[in-house]
Amino acid sequence: MKNGSKLAIGAALVAGAGFLGSPDVFADVQSARVVAAEEARMKSDFARMLESTRELNKALKRVGEERKVDNSRVVQDNEARIKQAEAAAAEGKTLDARLMLEDAYLGAKLAIAELVKPATGAARPAAPAAVTDPREQKEYAARKDSTKALRDALARIAEEKNDDKGRAEVKVVDKLMADADATLAENAKRGRAILDHAYLRTKVQIERLRGGETLVRTLQFDSKGDEYRYEQDRNETYRLLIPMLVPNGSAREAQIKGTLDRAAKLRADAEAQAKRSDFDAALKTIDESTAEYQKAIRNAGVLLPG
Repeated sequence: MKNGSKLAIGAALVAGAGFLGSPDVFADVQSARVVAAEEARMKSDFARMLESTRELNKALKRVGEERKVDNSRVVQDNEARIKQAEAAAAEGKTLDARLMLEDAYLGAKLAIAELVKPATGAARPAAPAAVTDPREQKEYAARKDSTKALRDALARIAEEKNDDKGRAEVKVVDKLMADADATLAENAKRGRAILDHAYLRTKVQIERLRGGETLVRTLQFDSKGDEYRYEQDRNETYRLLIPMLVPNGSAREAQIKGTLDRAAKLRADAEAQAKRSDFDAALKTIDESTAEYQKAIRNAGVLLPG
């Protein structure tokens, strides 16, 4: 038995060596592992983003009802996009699904910003002042140049491939860029959010035309800093919802004070980590802060998933 076992093991090792000895086969195996890992990561990210967008849209609906503001059209449009995104994801169309969710998220975010504006417009000159920040101006100009370059590349590739979807997307990106410029004068962060959305859309469409759904790198951020800014923006959107849902000085506000204090402390910690360029830690901390804001919204009486 011992000799038989040794022979069997030896045969297996020889076979394995022959298998691993082929560079092409080994590369294929490694590539398959990378793709599988990225697909698993994307599914996880998509599920998180799906729940997040649902939460924002439900909260937007609740705020509209409480303030007697008719935002039903925006809410319905967002709900439709979310359902379309789910259907696209179920069919394996990851890129299309991500874009639909980004559309819905941006729609909810901008609607929330509009609701905040009447309540804070005269009292907060901070937004116009932020536009004059040299660093933000420089970053916006750089992102605009990158978006314009990608937009031109998309237009060229769409013509080369006679792709109507790509041509239509160029028009969407042109409008988003114009909207971003128009919004920038009023609110720098909102203008940047629209421009980032245009950038993402353009990048996704170029990857679609070049390689289709198999190019999983499309859904990665260009840098940890970009990813942190995205999560910071999401955190700010939730923070803005709190005063809309919870009356100032109310018993409910007192009940969630501890949660809000933890969220604010975590947010400050994340900003300090980001300033040190420790983006791995900053991403973890800002995500914890966002979770606290989500908890506060639920405790405020808004029934959200998760």
